[in-house]
Parts: sequence; structure tokens; C-alpha cells
Amino acid sequence: MQAEDLRQILALLADYCETLDRGRWEDHLALYVDDCSLHVFGKDYEGKERIGRFMEQAHRGKHLSGVPHVTFDGDSAHTVSDYVFFREDMKLYSAGTYHDDLRRTPSGWRFATRKIDIDLRGSD
Repeated sequence: MQAEDLRQILALLADYCETLDRGRWEDHLALYVDDCSLHVFGKDYEGKERIGRFMEQAHRGKHLSGVPHVTFDGDSAHTVSDYVFFREDMKLYSAGTYHDDLRRTPSGWRFATRKIDIDLRGSD
């Protein structure tokens, strides 16, 4: 691991929240590898297109992510970080943990798999 790898991963995790919260879908999907997957609410979304359709339908609001624990294995990395999500009306919608498998690509680190464990869920 090099300091630059860690910097890029921290930026990737921040970009996830920022692009999602601002509805910047093209930029958001660029954060994933082509054969990516998202696991949330007991469902699996495979590939950028399916993840994009799911994300576009999700509540708008503000994601806050904690400092991640990062482990490296060559061109792969795994991160675990806590998060909270507030809807646009600033009501707590969910809190839990992100589990990410990341892959180093020519464009930098990208999400291969994101699993979202929801520990607390507010009202819809």
C-alpha cells in the first residue's frame, strides 16, 4: 500500500456520497467497475445499468460516511465504514455499515462490490 492508494480510496468513498446526493448519475456510475454489484435491502443489483436505475429511484438527501478501515491485497482492497443517511427533509432514513470490495483500474480505484448493512431504519 502506498499513501496515494489510500488517498484515492478516501476520495472514491467521498465521491460516492457527493455524486449520489447531487444526482450526478454519470459521475456516480463512473465510480464502479463494469462487472460491479450492489447488495442492499435484501436485493442484488448487478452491473452499472441496474445500479443506476436503483439509485435514480432512491430517496434524495445527505449521506455521511465515517472513516473507513482499509485493507489491501495487491490490486484489490476492502473497506468497512459506518454511514448515516438523512432524507431531504433531514429526517434520519438509515444508518449502518458499508462493506466494499475495490479494484485498482487504469482510471484509479473503483467499486467492484458494495454491500450495505442497515442497522437502523427511520420511517419512509
